[in-house]
Amino acid sequence: METAIVGERGQVTIPKKLRDQIGIKSKSPVVFEIREDGIMIKPAVTVAVREFSDEFIKGLTKKDTLKAGEREDILAKWKGR
Repeated sequence: METAIVGERGQVTIPKKLRDQIGIKSKSPVVFEIREDGIMIKPAVTVAVREFSDEFIKGLTKKDTLKAGEREDILAKWKGR
């Protein structure tokens, strides 16, 4: 078990040994979860986001090879999971 001191601004330094064990590096996002017995800190999962221009999206729509009604069927099945 490791201990740390909460600073004036509410900051806590996670001991290096623990950071290394779970792969938290400098500037890594973390998640705080309140539990019955305390607070859990764990690495956050991040996903890269890409932005697409309106022109690119229109191009995808033009290349669509789905038959009439297939898109709605697929979306309905996806939403009903």
